Amino acid sequence: MARGKDMSLQNHLVTEKRGRGRPRKLDAMTNAQRQAAFRLRHRASGESVTVTEKKHDELVLECERLRDALAQARHAVAPLRRRARGDAVLPAASAVLVEPVPAATDPDEKRLVVTLGVREYFSLDRLALHHGLTKRAVIERLLWWADASIVRSFGDDDAAFNRYVNRITKNMK
Repeated sequence: MARGKDMSLQNHLVTEKRGRGRPRKLDAMTNAQRQAAFRLRHRASGESVTVTEKKHDELVLECERLRDALAQARHAVAPLRRRARGDAVLPAASAVLVEPVPAATDPDEKRLVVTLGVREYFSLDRLALHHGLTKRAVIERLLWWADASIVRSFGDDDAAFNRYVNRITKNMK
């Protein structure tokens, strides 16, 4: 019985359990009060405490101006490049993506597993979505375009063309 009496005394002596963390100060400020004090201190020192950055907006405008200037320069240089290359103007890759791939003469298909970098993967994804094609169709058309460009670059040089073709057949054996 004495033991039960001790337990009841202990229950009365136990004070309320303290919460987790550091005890709160009596004069603690709220977040809003701390922010107001920060602004007041910086206003007194003469520093700007703006939320938006004006420099960022200026840089964005400068980038847009530079892009426009670059586009105009490329547009002005394009005819000169075409004249320098001669009449054999190759279509741009974007023009090739809207053309159909030539019909396959061989019904067999070869499987190719390719690992791409993140940038290249998303580039392929963008091209496919932009032109409404599958990724396979984009790759096929770009390969046809690249191959045709190389073949055209040989012109009348049959020896160079034959070396190009022979490299392919030798590697396939």
